[in-house]
Amino acid sequence: MSNEIRIEGARELRRKFRQAEEDVTQLKDLHQRLAEDVAGTAKTKVPQRTGRLKNTIKPKAFSSKARVEAGNRSKARRTGVPYAGRTHFGWAAVGQRPQPFLYEALDVRRDAVVEQYNAEIKALVNRIF
Repeated sequence: MSNEIRIEGARELRRKFRQAEEDVTQLKDLHQRLAEDVAGTAKTKVPQRTGRLKNTIKPKAFSSKARVEAGNRSKARRTGVPYAGRTHFGWAAVGQRPQPFLYEALDVRRDAVVEQYNAEIKALVNRIF
């Protein structure tokens, strides 16, 4: 009998956590830390005129994934930043070139994020199983 456990994919990992009666918020916490890392880098790469776009960069975490978002569509002109997508992806109709600050932040942090994710997932699995 082998003591080896093989888990493939995040969905199976969450299922194994639930079967072991472990709380999947540990995964959400890990995703939050990683998203905060990428969001911090994105804040250094975002083009700035007023700083409003920089202030909308937020990390989002779930038990299944992490995400970094920028911009909002608030109707209040003072707080809304509806141009985040146009800034990031460009707007060909008016000749605005893309400035993919979110992608650049992920590119800079990718190796460190993957390394940290793998190490922490391995530690969680070893501790629980």
